[in-house]
Order: sequence, then C-alpha cells, then structure tokens
Amino acid sequence: MGRSTDGGMLEGRIADLIKTSEYTPKTSCFLTPAEQRAAFDAARRDGSADRCFFWGGAPECERRAAVFLPDWLTPDETFGGAFDERRECALRELLAEGADSGEVSGAIVPVEISGSAYSELGHRDYLGAITALGLERDAVGDIVITGASSAVVFAIPGAAKLMISELVSVGKEQVKVTEAHLSAGFRVEREYEAITDTVMSLRLDGVVRALCKVSREAASDLVEGGDVSLNYMTVVKTDAPVEKGDILSVRGYGKFIFDGDRGVNRRGRLRIDARKYV
Repeated sequence: MGRSTDGGMLEGRIADLIKTSEYTPKTSCFLTPAEQRAAFDAARRDGSADRCFFWGGAPECERRAAVFLPDWLTPDETFGGAFDERRECALRELLAEGADSGEVSGAIVPVEISGSAYSELGHRDYLGAITALGLERDAVGDIVITGASSAVVFAIPGAAKLMISELVSVGKEQVKVTEAHLSAGFRVEREYEAITDTVMSLRLDGVVRALCKVSREAASDLVEGGDVSLNYMTVVKTDAPVEKGDILSVRGYGKFIFDGDRGVNRRGRLRIDARKYV
C-alpha cells in the first residue's frame, strides 16, 4: 500500500483492504495516529470495525499499520475504538500463536542501526538518513532510540531491505544495519502520570475537567474553543462521549489516554482512570 496522506485516497485503500481480506489478513503501510482514526472510521462505516486492528511492530508504537483480519480469524471479543489497547493486545496474541501464518508479522520488519557510540544520534538524524535513501515516510514506522548511537526502526520489508543494503551513515556516524531480533518483551518505553478522579458521566467536558483539574465551565470553554481533540480530531461538542482507550489532547494541558471507569462510587459518580504523557 502506498502513500496515505490524502483522506480520500486513504479511505479508498482501506476499502480495498477490507474487500481483499475476506480469506487472508491484509496490512496497510504505516499510518499516523490521525490516519489510524480515519481508517477505523472508514471500517466502521463499512461495518468492518470488528475486523480492523492496528500493529506497529511492538507494543506502544505510535505509527501503526491497519490490519484487517478475515472473519474466521477475528476474535469474538468486543473492543472500543482504534486506540483501545485491548484491540492491539488481541492481535498480539494471534501473532504470538502464529495464527496469521506470517501474513501480519512478516509485514513489519525491525531493523537495528548501530554506530560507534562516540556521538549521540537523535530521532531526526535517523529519519533524515532514512528518507535520504528515497523512502516514503509511510514505509517506516516508529524509530526507537536504544542507545547513544543505536536505534531500532520498524519498516515494511522492502524498506528494511534497502536500509540494510544501502544505509551506511547517520549524521557523521558510520553505522551497521541489520535485521533486529527483538526479545518477546520488547516494547517502546513511554512515561505516564497516572490520574484517578470521578465524573458524573463520560461526556467530554466532564472528562476534560477531571484530567486537567479545571472547573466544569473552564473545561466547556476549552472544548467549545477548539482546544480539545479526541482521537486526533478536534471536537467542539461538550457532550461528546469518551470511551475506554480514547486519546485526548488538550492545548496547554497535555495528552492523555483514557483507561475507562471502575463503576459508580457511593455518591453516584463514576470513578475513572487515565494516564498523562510526560
């Protein structure tokens, strides 16, 4: 699957993946979080949301491919939206069992880039060197820094092959590039601050109030003023529902993962859990 920056083009390609995944899993190129949201919405409109999953090569990857499973391989569980961690977890279990016959696991190749460790390389250095090879951004997923001059890069097979054969330097550093053999527990490490609070209901302004520690009026102003995005789309309706796994970004306050509610307390309020990116 090629570039996905155009909304109409993305929806057309998602429709093609849905159609061709009747008998075997099909995988897209790497998508940004906003594109993942758009892909899932397209699948939901088609009635295929239960067959739509996302995978970036390791847990906690931000850039992920859309994966469409045939009915016979789709778990019977019910999941939330595109960013519900249970959706990815179910796919990971299928991959661990080899149920995909390599169709999904083989679509993403981890590549290890190693330098001398004499100079420190950052995300921009790796991305610049990779795109200089002529690769499109959607051929490469997350770039995970693992040391002063080392990183793991997730890529589609063709891009991985090109990096292994042609990438010889990053910045001023000479590098060695090989296919990575990651441990079963490998994951992209991200830091979060846990948040616990109560709300009257799971409407957007109430959740924003709890996450940002502001008044209900201030929370409503943030939503109506276009300062809040829900799953990477600006939402201005204060009563928009928030679901487990949703990602909220509030201008001036940060980015959050909503982990759902734990039922009603004695005062009749919902106890909610969330995590703030730090």
